[in-house]
Amino acid sequence: MPPQREAFFLGDGDERRFCLVTRPAGRPIGALLHVHAFAEELNRSRRMVALAAQAFAEQGFTVLQMDLHGCGDSEGDFGDARWASWLADIDRAHAWLSAETSAPKLLWGLRAGALLAASWLAQRHQALPLLAWQPVLNGKQYLTQFLRIRLGADLAQSTQAGQVLTDLRATLQQGQAVPIAGYWLSPQMAADLEAATFRLPAAHPAPVMALELGSGEAPECTPALENWLNAARKAGQPCEAFAVAGNKFWQSQETETAPALIPPSLDALRAWVN
Repeated sequence: MPPQREAFFLGDGDERRFCLVTRPAGRPIGALLHVHAFAEELNRSRRMVALAAQAFAEQGFTVLQMDLHGCGDSEGDFGDARWASWLADIDRAHAWLSAETSAPKLLWGLRAGALLAASWLAQRHQALPLLAWQPVLNGKQYLTQFLRIRLGADLAQSTQAGQVLTDLRATLQQGQAVPIAGYWLSPQMAADLEAATFRLPAAHPAPVMALELGSGEAPECTPALENWLNAARKAGQPCEAFAVAGNKFWQSQETETAPALIPPSLDALRAWVN
């Protein structure tokens, strides 16, 4: 039998969250919690995440996807979401998975979702393995990139770009939300994102696999990811990082995928549950 998918809502009222679970045909060998990308990157990555969830389930993994507070089909507006409310959502998703199956639990984060997953692991003192796809390593830099969407292609190249970014940050620091590409960014979310880094406690014992996408026949990890890997290994963490060829599907307005991410992901997931 092929994997089975079920959509449902977890919680009621303001706490109502849309979930999609993909179950393997037999008894699961592992349970994978997906932490999705930020803002419009979530929508652009849905197809690739669905393909991967199907592939993971075919190999025996239960996969849970939750639209976090203010995202997708869950309750709330994006502008009302907070880093803390998203961490609480991961708590609930993890609790649901723990009640669903006794199989080993794992995290799978995409882009800023990997950053959020790392924050959850650190703050909740959880020792779960983490599969990180194209992880955002520095929340401050990512916030700047997100704000630059407001500039548009022409203004981004002009001498006014720096002033516009300064004004946007000033508005946020004054406690006012700003609209970015159809999303209201709250000052609280901006501050929390800016403070976040892709870093786990030195004593974190569980493995981390970071995968990046690159071009050419032999893509290489970015210097930033290499620096993260070296620092993590120096701290004694069992981490790995690789680059595979593929399109950056979370950036494209057209529906794109990067199937090369799936085989090394499966290799890591199988190793972690054996």
